[in-house]
Amino acid sequence: MKNIVAIVCVVWIIMAPAFVVAQTDSSKTLRVGGFVGGVLNQHIANFAALPGIATGRTGDGVLFSGGASVGLTLGALLEYPLVDFLSLGLRLSYAGNSGLLKAQESQRIGALNADGTAITFYDALFGREIQANLTSIGVEPLAVIHPFTQDGLRNLRFYAGVRLGLMVQHTFSQKETILSLTPVDAASSSVNFNNLQRERNVIPTQEIPQAQTLHAAVTAGVGYDINVGSLAITPEVFYALGLTPLVANTSWNLNQLRGAVSLRYTLPPLPPPPPPTPVQAVEATIAAFTTDTSGVEVPLVQIKVEEFVSRQMYPLLPYVFFDYNSSVIPARYHRLNAEETASFSENKFFNADAMRVYYDVLNIIGKRLQEYPKATITITGCNDHVSPGELDNLALSRSRADEVRQYIRRTWGIDTARMEIRQRNLPEKPTNSKDSLGIEENRRVEIASATWEIMQPSLVYDTLLVPSAPVIRFKTSAKAEAGVAKSTLRAFQNERTLKQYTALNALDPVVEWNTAREQSTIPRSEDKMKFSYEVIDSEGRSAMPIDSIPVEQITIRKKRSLRIKDKEIDTYRLILFDFDSPEVGPENARIIKGLVLPNVKPQSTVQVSGFTDKLGSAEVNQRLSEGRARSVSNLISSQQTTARGLGAKMIIYPNEIPEGRFLSRTVEVRVETPIDQ
Repeated sequence: MKNIVAIVCVVWIIMAPAFVVAQTDSSKTLRVGGFVGGVLNQHIANFAALPGIATGRTGDGVLFSGGASVGLTLGALLEYPLVDFLSLGLRLSYAGNSGLLKAQESQRIGALNADGTAITFYDALFGREIQANLTSIGVEPLAVIHPFTQDGLRNLRFYAGVRLGLMVQHTFSQKETILSLTPVDAASSSVNFNNLQRERNVIPTQEIPQAQTLHAAVTAGVGYDINVGSLAITPEVFYALGLTPLVANTSWNLNQLRGAVSLRYTLPPLPPPPPPTPVQAVEATIAAFTTDTSGVEVPLVQIKVEEFVSRQMYPLLPYVFFDYNSSVIPARYHRLNAEETASFSENKFFNADAMRVYYDVLNIIGKRLQEYPKATITITGCNDHVSPGELDNLALSRSRADEVRQYIRRTWGIDTARMEIRQRNLPEKPTNSKDSLGIEENRRVEIASATWEIMQPSLVYDTLLVPSAPVIRFKTSAKAEAGVAKSTLRAFQNERTLKQYTALNALDPVVEWNTAREQSTIPRSEDKMKFSYEVIDSEGRSAMPIDSIPVEQITIRKKRSLRIKDKEIDTYRLILFDFDSPEVGPENARIIKGLVLPNVKPQSTVQVSGFTDKLGSAEVNQRLSEGRARSVSNLISSQQTTARGLGAKMIIYPNEIPEGRFLSRTVEVRVETPIDQ
């Protein structure tokens, strides 16, 4: 099998250039045909015996010499003219390579006469024969040279190449015979070997031991073309000089003299190929839009970024979620070393989002435990109580709880006596376990404390940037005949990238950028904001349209110096509503009464928005978000309070992870309070 693969590879390597040329030059055409003839096989041998096969007396020094035989050859051929005097040829051939190898030995022997009374001595001649039965199939790449242009010699052609043959038959038979006895007398006809026969060491037909399957030879030849229209009849003679022995580690090679007649037909020339179709340039467009106060989409012509004094309240989600059958805190949670704790402050969370704050939940609790040395916490480990390895695995639950406790102890130096650990299967208020996402949410550790200051939301006070286009909607198009290999949408100011989207194909026709929720992406200077859409096709061609819009910064200082009306904007986020319940609940009620209501003034405008995750029925989620928004609105009971439920229409955090789904089940309270100048 390996030899066949090798032959196929050689054929491909040799013929590939011809086929490439054939595709690019329609004036040259292939010639196809076949040949038939005879071969004179010249076996060159110089060995005493085939491996492991007895032929006579051991060590008698008798060697087999060469022998000649005739056989049949036939096959198919291809030729392709590279230039006027040179063609590339390829032949697939069958050849009979059998041969008879002989050796003779002279020896004086004695034999009893007919009546057994005396010994007569004879000069005996013994003959040894190996009949080799060999046939091969081979490929023969050739250079075909036409060196002459004169009449009479123009049709003369010469060949040079190699033949790689696969021996499909390699068997032999063997015998040793008494050829003659001197003197010839009445008893000589009855003289036999010790086996009482005139033949010995007889081996019936069988496989030649250690026969080489692959036989290589260099070839050279000459021929003369007799042209008849599109046909060429060529008598030709080849000689092949063998390069590899027929039997491993044995001096036995094969040369060939081949005489044949080949017949070639010249295919009609191909029509010239059509001119290449010009490849269209890559095309790309980008335009930016926003919505006006009535929700109508309008082109984005300017961005105003207004700065407000603001309070931002982030809920504390006191859960740590674990991977399946694991008690290792996932890498997405932000962990500190003991030296970094001194600089940790919740004030750094201003203009962050709730997900960013959540990943520091262990550090927030650790910091607060330092500040309130009498406070204690309870850490409860849970499992999903469904999956193999988690079902009823209280040891896993405890290990998860202990992992959280050890982090707070090592990093924040909190005595373990202040951190009680417990274990249970499902959490006290589990998520519905009917689907994989619900099961995932129950693999968690819950942290609780009787000290309000440990578990209260994180409240930071700073400035808030509000863009006039809270959502920028980019509309893109890309066209590339060779196919889009990569596309990148980038919004930037000077060298600072504000937002970037990349795909290994064309981006969606509409890409939305929520600037209001991504405070870190808002333009911070009055330099023009530029946006580009780079499209690269599979052949490296590209297009990158760029546009820009002016930016105006309305800072607090600017508003006060110009006596522009100003206001405070506070945002409070509530989570951990009971499952499928619109009720506010005692924890959220305490937050509203203690942190929200003190900052709601008679002149304040309050907007309450309810959100949900993407799980479950859209209709149920819509009703639930509306009910929760109304419950919060009723508790605030300000005259200028509006409530709306967005359900899952606006997913505000990634729902592929459990914490994202929990934080999406929220009600946001936005309080805008005018400031008297």
